[in-house]
Amino acid sequence: MRRAVWGLLFVSGLAWAAAPLPVHVTRAARGTYRPAFPAFARVHGPEQATVQAPYEAVMGPLPVAPGSLVGAGVIIARLLPMSLAATVRALQAQALAARTAYEQAQVLARQGLVTPAHARLLRARWQTDVASLRAQGARLARGVVRAPFAGTVRYLAAPGARLDRGAAVVAIGGAQGAYETCALTAGEADRLYVGARVRIAGGGASQPAGHVYAVAARADRLGLVRAYVRGLHKPLRPGQVLRLVLFGHRRPAIAVPRSALMVRHGRARLYVLRQGRAHAVPVKVIHMGLRRVFVAGPVARGAWVIDSKVARLRDGTAVRAVR
Repeated sequence: MRRAVWGLLFVSGLAWAAAPLPVHVTRAARGTYRPAFPAFARVHGPEQATVQAPYEAVMGPLPVAPGSLVGAGVIIARLLPMSLAATVRALQAQALAARTAYEQAQVLARQGLVTPAHARLLRARWQTDVASLRAQGARLARGVVRAPFAGTVRYLAAPGARLDRGAAVVAIGGAQGAYETCALTAGEADRLYVGARVRIAGGGASQPAGHVYAVAARADRLGLVRAYVRGLHKPLRPGQVLRLVLFGHRRPAIAVPRSALMVRHGRARLYVLRQGRAHAVPVKVIHMGLRRVFVAGPVARGAWVIDSKVARLRDGTAVRAVR
């Protein structure tokens, strides 16, 4: 009797195992996502910039009054290189003498005392001196210092002061509020762009997002690229360290429900319904949202993906789609 009962149970189990497993399926869709990556940021106070003399120079007259609020691009200082300033003064005197000699030669040529060719020679010499004066004057104009951003000007040298190379000339304090700088790797910086959204990690999706307003053009000595962030709408203190989440450009990918993803032994896979059987497809998870997972792999758009009972599935398991 006992053997009969066990045999009946065994046969029933075989029948249950042979029956197709009812599963829910959905079509793989193509969607877009924003790649997000974390970064640590340090909060700074208002922007500060100090201009240093690039060469030995003399501080020129002050274009604006100390403590004035100026806009970006406004001239805030003039530097007169000592050697170049002396050269310009000498060329000015030389050009003035050449002009006087030419005007005198013109008068003498009309009186017949000198030849017209001599007057033309003096004119060519005067024009050459004027061209040299303009070229040196253009070099002298490079000593103009413009404000890199809107802020308050504070002078660190008096007019007429002699400045050594590297001496502080003028400081400008930004008119904006606190801002943050993030240190990113070169790969992270390539995925970033000016205007990208930024959120404080752990703040939730409802928290207002800031934005990236500038990205450094080159990496520092440690190989990191600086990104500047504003607009986080939270009381921040200079020196505070934040953990941010930065969002890159939107990218297309195959999207499936999170319940369809199966991870075994560190490998992610999906089960696709083909001819009544579940076939395992290895995929790479590139972004995980709240409800959907974006994957890369041999999963075509419109494929029937199993999103229920995936823990009971194996490659080749007989299944029955239930909608």
